[in-house]
Amino acid sequence: MQADVVIVGGGIGGAVLAELLGRGGKRVIVLERSLGPPAWLRPEILWPATVEVLFSLAPRRVWERKAMLPLQGIQVHDGRQFVRVVTPEVLAAARVQPWFTNPNETREELLRLRNFELQRGVEVARVLTEGARITGVRVRDLATRQESDVLAAWTVGDDGVHSAVREACGIKLAARLFPVEFLCTALEWPDDLLAGIVHGWPNWRHGESGILFFGAGSLPGGKGVGLVAINGARFDANSDVEESWRKFRAMDPAFARLAAGVDFPRGFTRIRRPWGHAQRYGAPGAVVMGDAAHPVSPAGGQGANMSVADAVVLAQLFRRGGPDVLAEYERRRRAPNERSIGPTRLGATFFNLPGWLLPKAVRRALLQGLSRHPELVERGLRSLSTRFAERM
Repeated sequence: MQADVVIVGGGIGGAVLAELLGRGGKRVIVLERSLGPPAWLRPEILWPATVEVLFSLAPRRVWERKAMLPLQGIQVHDGRQFVRVVTPEVLAAARVQPWFTNPNETREELLRLRNFELQRGVEVARVLTEGARITGVRVRDLATRQESDVLAAWTVGDDGVHSAVREACGIKLAARLFPVEFLCTALEWPDDLLAGIVHGWPNWRHGESGILFFGAGSLPGGKGVGLVAINGARFDANSDVEESWRKFRAMDPAFARLAAGVDFPRGFTRIRRPWGHAQRYGAPGAVVMGDAAHPVSPAGGQGANMSVADAVVLAQLFRRGGPDVLAEYERRRRAPNERSIGPTRLGATFFNLPGWLLPKAVRRALLQGLSRHPELVERGLRSLSTRFAERM
């Protein structure tokens, strides 16, 4: 089987790349292990440049039906009441409109566009080479165990932190684990809780339980998604996390209503996030993108946006052709991706600090300070919304 480009992994970046190339007349094959979306859900924020790319591939109404809602604000509970950190006025002043998304639906919508060939239920048995050049992959059907070869001018790895394509390229990625782990779950969004607003509850009273924070945002169709940040070691040492959760959610009636139908922790999926930056982005005949090249934590909502930015540049370079694709991709994407790793690096430093350096009074003061200084929030939003983009 021959293709111009074979993409290993149907993540948001790989799917965007496939559709852009397909519309440009390239024959593209996407290989995806899963037969459908994951059974679990996590939150994701897309910034304006990324949303513009998605809206160019399908009408806005398609995305808003199941996958995306414009974010109208962020408020965090200080133990007594909500503090509004991001408001519609702040977003308007910053000229930034983030979108809160269901990443499963976003990716499925992209995979339905089909200006490319999609093979699901397959895995890479090995990466094929001819001399020093990667020439494609050997694919194994997970149901029949039959194998076949897909040959391509270019092989793209969008296959995550443990990328088979990156390994075949001989590229090292010295990944570190983010010090905070995450428990994610789908939610039913209560009618009396504002849609379009991300709500956050720090665990002011019982952080020693290992449960640090709960945040939740709404999605189309009365759905929502929740994320619990935990200190993994303390959480695992806690002999009664259910009771700790009960005490935590009792801090606020809105929190209690939102989490009422969720079985904690069994109804959550636990995620440990490695982060790092690959020493290079490819080898002759192959490139890596997204988490295969630069995995990050959820800090700053950078990961999916970085991957889509990678896809846009790769689509331009593959369509143009020439001998300098790999070098030009590296030149254009390394610096923006390094900037985008910044929030993860900062978050890792923050969460590694000893607790006595940031007592509750200091954290409350920082929260109140942000609400009183919207210009700082505006500046932060502008930075986060463009870190992954090229700066000409």
